[in-house]
Parts: sequence; C-alpha cells; structure tokens
Amino acid sequence: MKKYLSGSWTVLKTYLIAMLIFYIFFPAFYKRLSLFSVFVFVILIVFIYAELHHLAGVNNRRYGSIQYYDGAIYGFLAVVPFAIIQVIISFLDFSIEGVNFPVLRANLIKGLAAPMLFIEKSMNYSVIGYIVAWFTVILISFLGYFAGYKKFDVTGYARKLLGLQPRKPKPKRNRRFF
Repeated sequence: MKKYLSGSWTVLKTYLIAMLIFYIFFPAFYKRLSLFSVFVFVILIVFIYAELHHLAGVNNRRYGSIQYYDGAIYGFLAVVPFAIIQVIISFLDFSIEGVNFPVLRANLIKGLAAPMLFIEKSMNYSVIGYIVAWFTVILISFLGYFAGYKKFDVTGYARKLLGLQPRKPKPKRNRRFF
C-alpha cells in the first residue's frame, strides 16, 4: 500500500504543480484561457510521463518486481480526491444574499480541473467532459509507468526519428581504473 500511496503522491504533486502554473499565469492569459490550458496540459503530460518513467525504475530496484498496470493505479488514486471534491461541490446548495451561488459552484468545479479546461470546454462542461479529463491523467500515468516498465525512452526514440545524435551515456562515478 505504501508503494501505491507514494506513486499516487508523485502524480498528485505533479498535477498540483501544473495547477499552480495555471493559476499564476491565469490573469495574463484570461482572454485565451483555452489555448493556455492546452499549453499547461502539455506541461502536465510531460511532467507526469517523466516522473512515472523514472518511478518505474526506482520501484523496480526497490521492490524487485513491478506490474505494468501500477501507473494506472497511481493515476486513479491521485484523481479520486479531486473527483470527490467536484461531486461534493456539485451537490452543495447555499443561498447567501448577494452571492450568485450557481456561478460560484460552476467556477469551483472548473477550477479543480483547470489544466484540462480545454477538454471540458470542448464537451460543454458536461459530466462526460470531466470524466474524460480525469481519465487522461490516468492514461498518461499508465503510459509513463508502462514506458519505464518496458525501458522505452521517448527522448531517444524522438532523437532517432529526427535524425539527431543519441545522447552520450553518463560516466559511472564509482568506477575503478586499475
């Protein structure tokens, strides 16, 4: 269980970093928010993929044997708190004078899935849109962990595809020269 909690924390902190980036630059890109959401989503994909690719190697050394589907479990455990909060907010009903609560409720629900705003907007902010948005986080978590499980390096593949030279391997520091 500790393995799953630490892996889901990896996905959760990466998602929180993407949310922080979104909210820091939110005022500057207010008119082009959907386009900015795509940019933050790409950053989110890259960060989650890299973190879970690395985590697969760490877990392999730490626990011996790993399962290819662990990345999906990590992503699911990271998404569940946000989805539960969204469901709770959608059922709340306050009537405070001077506050337009339906608009506030809609903005709070949108705010929890802010880096994936373009997905929800493309589906008219429906429940299916939010499910698809959260599923993309689970899918990217799975793919990143699976790539680490299979020892597939996307950067090496991209370099080969673009005709660039492969990276030189890093020298081992604990090598003896006798």
